[in-house]
Amino acid sequence: MSKRKNPLKDLDSFLKQEASSFVEPDKIPSPHLKEDQAPKALRQEEVIDFFQKLANEDEKKFRTTLIDIVRKSLEWKGLEKAEDKMLMNTLLYFENQENWKEAISDYWSTR
Repeated sequence: MSKRKNPLKDLDSFLKQEASSFVEPDKIPSPHLKEDQAPKALRQEEVIDFFQKLANEDEKKFRTTLIDIVRKSLEWKGLEKAEDKMLMNTLLYFENQENWKEAISDYWSTR
């Protein structure tokens, strides 16, 4: 009688052999950041200074940037609380004062 092959057993032994010879590759440094230029967390004062400089340069750009940052932050965090939804509606109103009802309706219909 001939011996039956067990392909799962063969595959299992092959994978064990490959796993034992696995070597983690060296990490490739990011081309944009050097090791001493890792991104750092901003303090609240630095963010406020940024907004003050932006407001002094161009008030319209300041409002647009501020609204965009708050909007993206809310979406990233999640709009779970009623206060978050109200703030989002207020931002949508500021962005679309002419047709704010449609903007709010469109935004929430896609979520």
